[in-house]
Amino acid sequence: MPEKLVRKMKSKMKSFRRGDFNEMPEIFQRRGMQWLFLLLLVFVVSFLTTVSLQYIPSHVQEGMISPRDIKADRNYEIVDIEATDKFKMEALESVLPVYDFDDLVSESIAERIRLAFANTRVRYEALLEAKGPKKRAAKHKLTEEESDELKEVFAQNLGVTPTSGQWKLLTGERFDQRSEDFLISLIKKVLERPIVAERAGLDALKEKGIIIRRTVTDEENGEPSLKEAVIKEVSEILSTDEARKLVEKVELTEVTFRSPLYPDKLRILVKELVEPNFALNRTETQKRKDQSAANVQNVMLKVKSGEMIVREGSRYELLHMKILEGIKQERKRGLYPLEFIGTFLLVFLFITVPFYLAEKFFRRIRPTRADHFLMAFIGLSIFIIVRVSIMLAPAFQSAIFFNAPITALHYAIPIAGGAMLLRMYLGAEITMIFAVSMSALSGLLLEADISFFAYLIMSNFAAVIAVANVDKRSAIIRAGLITGAAGILVILGTQAIALASAAETVSLSGFVWSIVLALLGGIGCAIYTMIAAPIVESVSGYTSDIKLLELANLNHPLLRELIVRAPGTYHHSHLVGVLGEAAAEAIGANALLVRVGAYYHDIGKMKKPSYFIENTKGGSNKHEKLSPNMSSLIISAHVKDGVEMANSAHIPKMIADMIPQHHGTRLMNYFYIKAKESEDPALSKADEKDFRYPGPKPQSREAAILMLADTTEASVRALKEKSSTRIQQTVQRAINDIFAESQLDECELTLQDLNDIAKSFVRILLGIYHQRIEYPEKDDNEKAEISVVDESSTREGADDELPSEPATKSEKT
Repeated sequence: MPEKLVRKMKSKMKSFRRGDFNEMPEIFQRRGMQWLFLLLLVFVVSFLTTVSLQYIPSHVQEGMISPRDIKADRNYEIVDIEATDKFKMEALESVLPVYDFDDLVSESIAERIRLAFANTRVRYEALLEAKGPKKRAAKHKLTEEESDELKEVFAQNLGVTPTSGQWKLLTGERFDQRSEDFLISLIKKVLERPIVAERAGLDALKEKGIIIRRTVTDEENGEPSLKEAVIKEVSEILSTDEARKLVEKVELTEVTFRSPLYPDKLRILVKELVEPNFALNRTETQKRKDQSAANVQNVMLKVKSGEMIVREGSRYELLHMKILEGIKQERKRGLYPLEFIGTFLLVFLFITVPFYLAEKFFRRIRPTRADHFLMAFIGLSIFIIVRVSIMLAPAFQSAIFFNAPITALHYAIPIAGGAMLLRMYLGAEITMIFAVSMSALSGLLLEADISFFAYLIMSNFAAVIAVANVDKRSAIIRAGLITGAAGILVILGTQAIALASAAETVSLSGFVWSIVLALLGGIGCAIYTMIAAPIVESVSGYTSDIKLLELANLNHPLLRELIVRAPGTYHHSHLVGVLGEAAAEAIGANALLVRVGAYYHDIGKMKKPSYFIENTKGGSNKHEKLSPNMSSLIISAHVKDGVEMANSAHIPKMIADMIPQHHGTRLMNYFYIKAKESEDPALSKADEKDFRYPGPKPQSREAAILMLADTTEASVRALKEKSSTRIQQTVQRAINDIFAESQLDECELTLQDLNDIAKSFVRILLGIYHQRIEYPEKDDNEKAEISVVDESSTREGADDELPSEPATKSEKT
């Protein structure tokens, strides 16, 4: 039982190495498991993007010596709290205090004076009225009680109690209008100046100044509006005591009273009425201070990913401590789960959406499970390289690239190497989609700006284009140089835009380093591709053009054995390769793959070469002594034998798959017709299924071209008369038969492709089977003179002595 399990595991591993994921355990082929693998891939990429491996010391004091290098693991923007607070304090100090000049104070006091006089007059008249007309006419003096009553009314309305002398003069003047007007004019004159309760706060603002707000009535529309003015001369602002002293000095229009002491007494009363009309608006001042502080931008300490914070052996300075403390605060915020979830979502979208759109709307993009695994493997390897490069960038910067900005070192990371490597195995369409996803994800990992993203996308596209036709190792280096050159052009463009922008500065040394490192990045892509390609080919069934060229070497053991054991098949395979290569070039398919597939498509015939007519050399036909059923079994067995031989020789899966696909599920007409002719309806009938190849039908354009070339070459070879017309008719009939049998339903050949393939077949076959002129006989001397020419002509003509096959055996028997 254990031996059986070991053999089964070995078989599965061989299938995996050939890229045959259909033989994987059923549980791994379920759709749910595929989604699980996708989520696992997204998780790993998100982890590589967000994980922090940075060393931060727990206790740091200024002047301590750093035991090791400390560098930033990603981009940080740390708030310099001290510098920010300093700027905020300066902003607060720059705010001028706001004082309100209240003109309503003057009007309020004037209104109190009016009310005091009016109400006192009314009460005085009422008292006189109560005494009778005679006493009223005699201007009867008030009793003490009546005087006190009037004084109380006057004081309540005015808000100030007059002295006995002031009251005596007021009653002597009968509270007349002149007294009222005098008081009002005097108080308004005094209150035209700003009056503050205390000057202590103002004296500190002599140099700074203050803001005065005052309500002013518009002369045109009469609407009040708030006006502001900044004054520096705060000495003009009076305190209450100064304003009361000013009362004595205010000059008014001369008014005649009965007593010359009356005006002075009234001035003393006005002093008591003086109130502050100028006060600090604390609410508005604080609001402006808050707004000014809020407008102050935080002073940010920007640390780039990979930037050295402090070197080993250096002393911690205040700046180092601020940065380290800021990084600690970032980690203490506990936002990593949120960052990871956001990154996970972005990575999932960047991976799934581009490929979903491509597979849904582009017919030629149909990646297999193996293709998805290959892209995942390449993508992960690139992300690991990027992550390691970020960690090593400061060391390289200090050791080699002294003046290079840390961000310029990112140009040297071979990110485009992933697209370059993938293009060697898959088509340009799917590789371009991969390049877009890789550019977006790499930019996310590097926290890149739009300029670097432009570099990523264009260098990836250049890598896809440059490596399209790699036929030798040195061509990969050339592709790397082209990729680097494309990156340099992007850098020139982005730097030119930066120069034109007043907000950005461009360093000449940084510019030069960016160009040098971009070129090194292109070469790095080539190095990555040359290192990774053999690994990919050894653990999977993928084959690059370089590997195909190695397989096209005619000294390959299988081909050397084929030419010895089945020379006719060997010759036929080469002719099929010539036809297939020309057809593939005509429709833009992989011509090299078709040619190599043609070399190996009939290697199974080496098991029983004499049962195939191209190897009999005019001898007897062994199938004449066999039943049609037995002959069909022998003929179809060369497909199975060929697959087994290809797997034993470690022929790549894409070549081995062409062995069964180049026959598809076609019917062996010769033996089927023979069986129908010899069948006995009473005993058994010939079943068409017994005379069909096992398949599958061609799954790619290259396999379909191989089927068409194989059938066409065999059909034309069987012609006795190889004229131009017959060749054209035969080619067209062979292609039509295959198309009519629905053998091309599972590949992507179009009718236009079939037309182009037919034209290329006819062109090549006419070149092979062209007509020759018959040379006249020469005498002996002439023959001696051109003997060398005759030998070469004889050898050339010998190439046309092609082994023939029966016309009915288009299936290459």
